[in-house]
Amino acid sequence: MRVSFGNIRLWLIVFTVNLISLLCGMFLTWTSPILPKLSSYETIDQNPLNRVITANEQSWIAALSSMGGIIGPPICGLISEKFGRKISIASIHVPNLIAALTAAFGKNIWFYYVSRLVAGMSMSSAMALGAIYFSEIAENHNRGILYCTTSIFINLGTLLTYCIGPYTSIMVFNLILGAISLLGILLTLLVVPESPYYLVQYGKLEMAKQTLADLRNGSDITAELKLVQENVLNIKNDGVFAIFQTKASRKALVISVVLTCLQQFSGINIIYSYTQTIFDRSGSNLSSHVSSILVGVAQFVTICLIPLSVDRFGRKKLLIFASSGLMFTLATLGTFYWFQNNSNYNTSSINWLPLVCLILFFAYFNCGLGGLPFLIMSELFPLNVRSSGSSVVSVLYWFTGFIMTFYYNRLNDVIGDSGSFYLFSVCMACYACYVFLFVPETKGKSLQQINDKMNA
Repeated sequence: MRVSFGNIRLWLIVFTVNLISLLCGMFLTWTSPILPKLSSYETIDQNPLNRVITANEQSWIAALSSMGGIIGPPICGLISEKFGRKISIASIHVPNLIAALTAAFGKNIWFYYVSRLVAGMSMSSAMALGAIYFSEIAENHNRGILYCTTSIFINLGTLLTYCIGPYTSIMVFNLILGAISLLGILLTLLVVPESPYYLVQYGKLEMAKQTLADLRNGSDITAELKLVQENVLNIKNDGVFAIFQTKASRKALVISVVLTCLQQFSGINIIYSYTQTIFDRSGSNLSSHVSSILVGVAQFVTICLIPLSVDRFGRKKLLIFASSGLMFTLATLGTFYWFQNNSNYNTSSINWLPLVCLILFFAYFNCGLGGLPFLIMSELFPLNVRSSGSSVVSVLYWFTGFIMTFYYNRLNDVIGDSGSFYLFSVCMACYACYVFLFVPETKGKSLQQINDKMNA
C-alpha cells in the first residue's frame, strides 16, 4: 500500500476529523475510571454526589451510552444529507461538549444519566461518519489507511482515558473532554473541506473541483471528478423493506446481524466499562490504574498492526482466529475467578493472570472482531440497500450492547464473575463456528462477485 505524506493539509484534515474518533474512544472507556470513584467509600471525597451509587445506578450509567447509540446515527444521517459532511462532523462535537459539561458540574445522578445518553449519540455517529467521509475524499491507494485511522484514534482515546481518568478529578477529566470538543468544532470549521461527493450531489460542481484540487495537492483531477459525477448519478437508496426483496440482501442482513450483535457477547462493552473494577477484584499487586494503562497500550499497538493483515490473511481467517483466541482467553479468565472465589484455593501467586488475559483479549479482539464485522457488512449489502441495511444492523448492535451492559451486574449476582466469563467464552466458540460455516470470504472479490455469490 503506497501512502504519500507529502500533502500536509490532507493529514491535518485526517487528524481533525479523527478528533471525533478520539473522543469516541475516551467516552467509550469513561466509566472505567469514573465508576470506581462514584461507587466506593474510599473515594467519597472525589464524589460530587456525596454518596456511593447503587449497583443499579452503575448499570444505568454504563449502559445508557448504548441506548444513545441507537438514537445518534439517524439524526447524524439527516444532518449529513441536508447540511453536508463538514457540518455533520462539527455537530458531533456538540453532544460531546454537552456530555462533558453535564458530567463535570453534575451534582445529581440524573446528570450522569443524561451525560452518558448524549455521549452515546456522538460515539455511534463518530464510528460511522468518519469512515464515510474518508471514503469520499480518499484516493484508491490510500483509502484503506485512511479508513484504519478511525480505529487507531478510537484506541488512542481509550488509552488516554486510562492514563488521565484515574489521576484527575471527575470535573477536571470531563473539562479536558470538553476542551477537545471545542477544539474539534473550531478545527473542523477552519480546516475540513466539504465532501466532493456531497458538493456534486447538490450541483456545486466548481466547489467540488476546487476541493479535489486542494486534496490532490495540484494533481490533475479531471478524470476523478468525472468518476465522482458518475458515482453520484448511480446512487440509489431503496427503503428498509427492499432488504427483504432479494436473497442476497436477506442473507447479508442475517450474516451482518449475527457478526455484529454476537460481537457484543464477547463482553467487549462490559470490559471497556469495568476495566478498572475487574482489576480491583483480581487482587493483583499491580494497581488497577497501571493495569488499565498497560491494557490500553496493548490495544493501541495491536490496532496499528491490523492494516497490515486484513488484505493479507482475509476476513474469514482473521475472524476465526480472533474468536478462537477470545474463547480460550475468556475461559482462562473465568477459571481464574472460579479458583479465586473458591476458598480452598489461594490465587495470590497468579494474580497477574487477569492482566495478561485482558491484554490478550484486546489483542485478539482488534485482530478481527473490532472492525471486520462492519467492513464485511459494507461489502455484503447490495448498493441500493447498503444505507438502510447498515442502519438496521446499527440499531440492533447498540440495543444488544445496552442489554448486555445493563444486566451484567445482575448476571454476576447469579452466576458470578467466573460464570459470566465462561458464558462469553461459549459465545465466542459459537461465533467461530458460525463464521466457518456461513460467512463468505470477501477478500479480493469485487462487490458484483460478492453479490452474485450471495444470490446463488
